[in-house]
Amino acid sequence: MKKVLFFGLAVIAGLFHLPSIAAPQSFEKAKIELRRTVYFDRNDDGELYCGCDWRWMGRSGGRVDLAACGYEVRADQNRARRIEWEHVVPAWVLGHQRQCWQNGGRENCKSTDLVFRTMEADMHNLSPSIGEVNGDRSNFQFGMLPSTAKQYGTCSTKTDFKQRITEPRNEVKGQVARIYFYMHDRYGAPLKTRLTSG
Repeated sequence: MKKVLFFGLAVIAGLFHLPSIAAPQSFEKAKIELRRTVYFDRNDDGELYCGCDWRWMGRSGGRVDLAACGYEVRADQNRARRIEWEHVVPAWVLGHQRQCWQNGGRENCKSTDLVFRTMEADMHNLSPSIGEVNGDRSNFQFGMLPSTAKQYGTCSTKTDFKQRITEPRNEVKGQVARIYFYMHDRYGAPLKTRLTSG
């Protein structure tokens, strides 16, 4: 009876076995893996900050149809048209207090610190975004900017460069919060944000 029960459990477990994806060992590999296994058919779901559709180009990037989503370029036409992979919790936040960062910055951490490489390549923390908005956000905190005007046409993500705060569009605030909680639980990333503006 025990053999039959064990065999039955093994068969059931086999039915629910899903292939696992090995964690990428670098940010570059993570971007390729995200395109191949996660976002391969989701480019019309909209990118993170403005909800714009894009088409895939190259190994891991894409081109945004700016006119179709009402996006207006703020300053950088070339970067605005391309998809980049945004670290929702910025790589700077993950690394700037590590010894490797103190001794050579991000590039040094990428080449010498396995923990940093793991955090930088964590696919849960990476989202496709319009390059210009990704660049404007930089490593700024997220927070509320009720008195800041829209900067990118109909896109409601806003950045206050003086306060170093970015407010993502309402539709992704929950996603951003969940990513921060995940990165905090997994790696101890700080949860510091600005909930009000001055």
